Formats: sequence, structure tokens, C-alpha cells
Amino acid sequence: MTVTEETAARLRPELTRLIAEFRAMARMLVGALPNPDLDDDLLEEVEVGGRTWWIHWHDPHYRCESDTGVVVEAQIYYPDQIDPAFLLEYARTAGGHEAVVTACPRGFHDIARLLDLVPDLVSEPPQRG
Repeated sequence: MTVTEETAARLRPELTRLIAEFRAMARMLVGALPNPDLDDDLLEEVEVGGRTWWIHWHDPHYRCESDTGVVVEAQIYYPDQIDPAFLLEYARTAGGHEAVVTACPRGFHDIARLLDLVPDLVSEPPQRG
């Protein structure tokens, strides 16, 4: 079953919440980590939000996994950027986003289609400077 415009419209509030939650976590994690361009001593773990996060760096992303199994993979230089695969992995591991996960039985293909149908939700907010 292909993700429809009706599905995207029905899931819009959940997608809005998911994207905001993902961006907040990505910003918090990236902000707590050293800049890989300036620091050769990259951390393997960090405490953020009362949790231990294990860090796997692979330029230009950090893959962060918490001690509870939540995965946030964020673009190092633009943590507000939404990658469909990273967003779906977060939704699957964070909990509370079952409606989106259920709407994406084909994984990346379905979440990418959902996001294509709500482009205003995934456009990057202005960078603070």
C-alpha cells in the first residue's frame, strides 16, 4: 500500500511532534559533542538529558544510542536536517510514535513518501547565528 495524501494529512500532527522531538534531541546531542574538525579526541560516550549516549562518529553524522536503546543519528553541521531513514529509526526506538511507524511498513520508502507530502514540516528552520 502506497502512502497517500490522506495518510499524510491524518498523520500531520504526529509528524510535527516527531520532527520537533527529533530536532530537539539532535541539537542537544550535537551541542554536547566536540567538533570533529577541531578535536581529534572524539568522545565515545556522553551524558545528555540524564542518559548515557554512546557515540559513533561517521562524518558527517553522529549516531548516538542511549542506554535505553533510543537512536538519534544527526548531521553534525546541520542537526535540524531531516533524513527520512534517521527519523524513522528514531521513531522506532524512542517510542510514542507508533502511528508513524505503523504507516511505514516498507521503511525508508514509506517515510520518504510521507515527508515528501509535508515539505513544510521538513524544511530547515533558520540557523541561529
